[in-house]
Amino acid sequence: MMEFHDMGDGRPVVSDVYRRYQRLLAGHWLGEAICWTVVVPNDGEPLTLTEIGGRVSGGAGYEAKEIASFEDDYSDGSDWSMLVDNSGPVTMLFEYNGFKGVHAPTLPRLSTNARAYSAFWNVNANNRISFAADGEMILTFDTMFVEDWIDLPNLARWPELRTMVPYFDWQNGKSWRAAMLAAIELTTGARLSEEWVEQERPYLISQEPVAD
Repeated sequence: MMEFHDMGDGRPVVSDVYRRYQRLLAGHWLGEAICWTVVVPNDGEPLTLTEIGGRVSGGAGYEAKEIASFEDDYSDGSDWSMLVDNSGPVTMLFEYNGFKGVHAPTLPRLSTNARAYSAFWNVNANNRISFAADGEMILTFDTMFVEDWIDLPNLARWPELRTMVPYFDWQNGKSWRAAMLAAIELTTGARLSEEWVEQERPYLISQEPVAD
């Protein structure tokens, strides 16, 4: 999964990861509206589809479907739907024009005995990036203006996001969307790509998740 260059000590080059997402989003529908969520279990054991469905829905009930691609109509008229994939212990969840994964109570539930990261934006540039760990929301904010979040006390708990701060400067031509995805990949190793969304994979559907 990790294919970019490193700095000689095993760490990826931040600018390489950022530029790849910048190229991906330029002129592509992914730049319009997505929610990308990645869950990293503490014990290294991947979550099952049943565990993911239960955490996302909060017990509201859900259906796990065998396989679909983005081109298929996988929503079935439900209030939310998520494509699901695993790479080793890491779980990746994708919503097109949805945002359940980025907010409480969904992201904290996904982070039970785990860390969970999520990035969302829509066509109106409404956006949010969130980080939850062990059932607690650690960070969640709109990334548009760095000065509004650079001094958040819990930012130190996500050092990869802190490293990406210069790339959120959209007023000087940077892409905050690419910076959000790069921060998640640098943290988790999970990569969103055009190939990822084109492949068939399992998906979840349900009505509105319940609150805790």
